[in-house]
Amino acid sequence: MANKTPKFLRHYTSIENLFKILDSGYLLLGDPENWPDKNDVAAMRAYSKLKGTKALAKCFLDGEESIYHWQILAPKGCSITFDKNEILKQTKSPNFLCGTIEYKKEISTAELTKLKQTLSGIKKIPFLKRNQYQCEKEYRIIWHGKGEPPKLQIKTALKSITLSPELAEKTREKLRDYIKEKYGWIKEVKLSRVLECEKWIRAFA
Repeated sequence: MANKTPKFLRHYTSIENLFKILDSGYLLLGDPENWPDKNDVAAMRAYSKLKGTKALAKCFLDGEESIYHWQILAPKGCSITFDKNEILKQTKSPNFLCGTIEYKKEISTAELTKLKQTLSGIKKIPFLKRNQYQCEKEYRIIWHGKGEPPKLQIKTALKSITLSPELAEKTREKLRDYIKEKYGWIKEVKLSRVLECEKWIRAFA
């Protein structure tokens, strides 16, 4: 698990889920068993078994937006940008693990056995992912424990919302205006231009 953390954390989600987050004021940690990547599920399941408790997670991405992020994670959704420091202030208890994902081409039984022998090794297991996903530059927050999991408050952490370039222009504009009107505390709502960068297009005119 790497110690380096990005300045901002970007979370991609659907428009429906965006409104749930904004209305509640919280980010909920998710159950890895519902993830589509079964390789990732296996790593989280192994970590949970070693800890003897359930493990929940919230996944963010580091770096700039890309067309991959939109098409795979939120084709007609949005991305929410959070201040990293404000989010991590809420993860100080020993039940939290936070860090960047380590992408690997493969992992052997011998390597996993070695990791399981130490506490530091066990902490690395939920941050291992196949290298086919390395373009994501994922940053992960994990909680392990019993009982009701904590919620991450968003009001001081949310910096901006960016609407998917795959939404119709008029739809995006209406959503932007609606969000600004209903949630006055949100600083910025942007329309992604990853599919239509005016500066790039003008250069070829």
